[in-house]
Amino acid sequence: MSTTRHAHVAGAVAIILVAGLLLLGSVAQSPSSDSTEGGDTLFGASVYTAGRSWSQAVADSNATYGGMEVVRVFYPGLPSAWPGPAGRVGGAVVVSFKADPVDVLSGKHDAYLSNWFATAPKDRDIWWAYWHEPEDDVERGGFTAEQWRDAYRRIAGLADSAENPRLHNTVILMCWTSNPRSGRSFDAYFPGTDVVEAMGWDCYSVSTSSAAYADPEGLYGTALAKTRELGLQFGVAETGSLLAPGDFDGSKRAEWLGSVGRWLNSQGATFVCYFDSVVGGEFRLLDGASQKAWRQVVTDIGPHNPI
Repeated sequence: MSTTRHAHVAGAVAIILVAGLLLLGSVAQSPSSDSTEGGDTLFGASVYTAGRSWSQAVADSNATYGGMEVVRVFYPGLPSAWPGPAGRVGGAVVVSFKADPVDVLSGKHDAYLSNWFATAPKDRDIWWAYWHEPEDDVERGGFTAEQWRDAYRRIAGLADSAENPRLHNTVILMCWTSNPRSGRSFDAYFPGTDVVEAMGWDCYSVSTSSAAYADPEGLYGTALAKTRELGLQFGVAETGSLLAPGDFDGSKRAEWLGSVGRWLNSQGATFVCYFDSVVGGEFRLLDGASQKAWRQVVTDIGPHNPI
């Protein structure tokens, strides 16, 4: 599971400040943020077990949010053989896994991953990603961007060999990486449109004043624009916010969650997963107002097809 929530939060302020200047093209002319038309977005969340079994935690999250349409699943290493946690969700998943790029490039995991892709369900959409958010790992010296790109391309070839149209080759990056102020090169973290079908973005709101939350267009706009430029599916693999100072009952966050759902659906997002976790801070929706708001997003925006 990602441990870079604070990095996202630090970058979010800059994204908000410059997004308007960067989005004078397609996003600026997009439908109103109050619109629920424009897409058939699947909404869901990650699942935090908190001492419960995986199956019970998924069931509890489904009950809380009225039947999720997609679930974010993290594997800290290689993915578990199917069904595993991803298969036991019972429906669409955004699933990521990790393996040392050197090992991947040596062919060490070819047989295992080939079998994992070959045995994946064919009755549901599976957006799979290799080593989500590689940016910080590269900057820490864990491996090079080139190694990660080459490893991704190798794994994507194994996925394509499975000939499963419900498997979607997905890259998951931080929204901050798409912003020029980050100083990062998006191209360094993109393996190529010949092997990537979808972009999943991890985007977090940061409160700069009492009970304030990031405007959706400012938060997601640069990532959306980049994805549209590439002609790929646009998804949000993680999004969330801590409670803003002064938002004691969560009512302001609840309003923000509703605006997020409406805006992302109006922009045709393929999937959106709330980061319902404590990694990097208390992002879980524990207050009644926020829970109700995300439940309404899941059940009322777009066609509701629960897992």
